[in-house]
Amino acid sequence: MTRARNDLNDLSGREWIKFTRTWFVCDSPRYWRNRPTELHPARFPEEMVAEFLRFFTKGGGAVLDPFLGSGSALVACAENGRVGAGVELSARYARTAKGRVEEASPPQFVIRGDAREIGLSAFWRGERAALEGAGIAFSRGLPQFDFAITSPPYWRMLRTSRGGVFSKQKQRAARGLDTAYSARRDDLGNVEGYGDFIEAVGQVFDRVLRCVKEGKYLVVVAQNLRDSEGEVRPLAWDLARRIGGASARRRRASNARKDGRGQEASLPGQGSCPTRGGWRWQFQGERIWCQNSKPLGIWGYPKIFVPNYHHHYCLIKLRLA
Repeated sequence: MTRARNDLNDLSGREWIKFTRTWFVCDSPRYWRNRPTELHPARFPEEMVAEFLRFFTKGGGAVLDPFLGSGSALVACAENGRVGAGVELSARYARTAKGRVEEASPPQFVIRGDAREIGLSAFWRGERAALEGAGIAFSRGLPQFDFAITSPPYWRMLRTSRGGVFSKQKQRAARGLDTAYSARRDDLGNVEGYGDFIEAVGQVFDRVLRCVKEGKYLVVVAQNLRDSEGEVRPLAWDLARRIGGASARRRRASNARKDGRGQEASLPGQGSCPTRGGWRWQFQGERIWCQNSKPLGIWGYPKIFVPNYHHHYCLIKLRLA
């Protein structure tokens, strides 16, 4: 019997099947021991990233993280023989990430910049020679990655008070650690309106689309959250709908055409990079990352139900032409 050719990864059929279970537990022991990265308030474990790398790429593949943070994705790439590039807005976190992978082999690239510019060839110009030297091909001035994985800000969750409970956030504040990414206006974690936040993050992934090869995948790690007014926002599912869907401006323009009120508007002007032809992200499902050792908080007791969120949705998207 001829064995089927596996063009996606280097896994056996048994390993492939195990990965397709829609939930998994990952409690990284080094997550709590990694002092250089503890400054960052919302890390994800390298072991979790590694699971996705091994499924969605072959050895030597090129990986993009547009919200790099303290560099977990690049550490996982280095440990699993992939070339990684990450974009990070914060100079402090970019320095941390760079320090973690500066001696790595294969090489890993930390790019200090704004993820909203990721679809512009000018953004990559200074890194192009080094990326090409590491084997990453370019098309129309943009690098072409085999896979992208990231976790964007969870709106203003890091700034939301949890009442009088001595939460993890308050414990971090007491120790002088960051409880939010920054106070910058261009930090997406500081966007005030929920709908505006979903649209802003969606536009980033419109641009990431141009940097991922056809038929390859994107994984976005997200979590639903409870806001300061007590409403639970389905952030993961709103992002799942927006990533690959029409932008708010395109929807308004489409409605205007239907009503005979105008012509289709372009995508936002500065830093915009409209997709070509039928390029889009198609939702393929989710895997639920469970955190079994995260401490429980007694948030609503004894009056109201407030869940302890110990899981994140890993949203899987396929890049179609």
